[in-house]
Amino acid sequence: MKNKRLFIAVEIPATARKAVYQHASRMLENCDDARPVKKSNMHITLKFLGGIPVDNIDLISNAITGAVSSIGIFSFEINGKIDAFPNKKKARTVFSQIGGGIRELRLLYSCLEEALGSVLGQYGVKAKPGDFMPHITIARLRHPADITYAISEAGNILPVRINCKSMSLFESMLDPGGARYTKLREFSLE
Repeated sequence: MKNKRLFIAVEIPATARKAVYQHASRMLENCDDARPVKKSNMHITLKFLGGIPVDNIDLISNAITGAVSSIGIFSFEINGKIDAFPNKKKARTVFSQIGGGIRELRLLYSCLEEALGSVLGQYGVKAKPGDFMPHITIARLRHPADITYAISEAGNILPVRINCKSMSLFESMLDPGGARYTKLREFSLE
């Protein structure tokens, strides 16, 4: 049975992706070791599912539909600040922070965790309650680096407010040129 590498995410509108990408580009000018995320690939990952058998995509989609049935449309804010995992002094993943709307994004995540828990357990995907930090990944570094100076030199962008009306199930295909994402399903919030 064929598997697809799947994840669930909130999409970012093109104008917001452009602002984040331009800001990231300024910051990354001072980071030799960074691999920037393509502008078209910027999103907020809610849950990485990994390799899931194609025959079970409908089962997962039904669980996602149930998870979002009680969540209404909300807004969140890209606050214009850059940070890193695990921290700025030993950065591996560089991201744009989310300001207002974190509570709603965490609620959406919790509902997904609950609805998908038993379905995904059979594929080795474990629930991570309370572990979710909403963000937009903008770059990955090949080696841990101190990016404190690069972040301060790039400054901040003006906050961008986004209405979250849906989330999507994506397939991630790894190519030599980077990851390609294909939207398989979209789930509207009520």
